[in-house]
Amino acid sequence: MIHLYVQNHSQLISQNDIFILTINHPSLIMNNMKEISKIKTTFLKVALVPVIAFILFFFVVLTQGLISSYSDHDIYFVKILFYLALYIAAALSLVVTIFVYRILLLIERGTAFTEPALKIISTIKKLSFATFFVLLGILPMTYHIIEVIHAPVIMVIGVAISVTPFIVAIFIATIEKLLQSVIQIKSENDLTV
Repeated sequence: MIHLYVQNHSQLISQNDIFILTINHPSLIMNNMKEISKIKTTFLKVALVPVIAFILFFFVVLTQGLISSYSDHDIYFVKILFYLALYIAAALSLVVTIFVYRILLLIERGTAFTEPALKIISTIKKLSFATFFVLLGILPMTYHIIEVIHAPVIMVIGVAISVTPFIVAIFIATIEKLLQSVIQIKSENDLTV
């Protein structure tokens, strides 16, 4: 038998009492669940702030590097492709972060298993695939660096950076399929009731 302690810890409530409690006071349980969900989403929203700060810092570093290369007359196609790929990837990452924030808002409102959430997940998946293709643009520069400093590990790092959004996109595609099935089951259950 499952027991639950009441707030003052002096009584025990049995499983049958919990069932009666949920029937008599469903709003109490829903309010507690919403508060817990809100705390978790607040933590995740706060965690997005350093991500956005890092992306903006990355923009500044890229801009300084590009200005330095231009002033040293050290500009060529592979380097331009490298900087362009990193700029676009950073911009796409910023957009993905905004969409993640929108999902957190949906979770807070209790509408995580709805069509709007599915559309946002689909958009994040597409942006992740786009980031993968854009980051393939850094590979010629990594090959050039290998030729100059003779360090083959640079290519492994470049490939790892390029492939990471692809792995994330596959994971998000799996979550998207899972969410589709949950929404379908939820709609079937809503029709049954």
